[in-house]
Amino acid sequence: MNKLNRKLLTTLGLGWLGFGIVGSAIAFALPPTQVTILIDRSFCPQDKWQAIASAYGDLYQQHQNRDVQIKEVVVFGDLGQEVLSGLPSPDTVRSLNTYGRSNQERQKQLQNSYPQAKLLSCQSP
Repeated sequence: MNKLNRKLLTTLGLGWLGFGIVGSAIAFALPPTQVTILIDRSFCPQDKWQAIASAYGDLYQQHQNRDVQIKEVVVFGDLGQEVLSGLPSPDTVRSLNTYGRSNQERQKQLQNSYPQAKLLSCQSP
């Protein structure tokens, strides 16, 4: 290999190495936004529940694309609350049953407990 080819390969190699280091530093310094999803399971007409499931599906896709990091999913209603284990699929959320009345007190408590939460509810505007 002549001297010119060796310099060219060295320059290209160092350039790609530098590019990789800068990209890694940016990914480390600017991690994706972490969010907790609160899902109100109070009674909801089927068409509105499908809209909630679709909104969750959009957030789930953003999580898959690593644009957002979903920390946990909390499902709540008038009878209690539950932190779902793992990250449920959009189909799992779509198949949840809705029941009871909306509990605004519990909703406020959860929103205070999870300040970076995204609320999915029939009652939200």
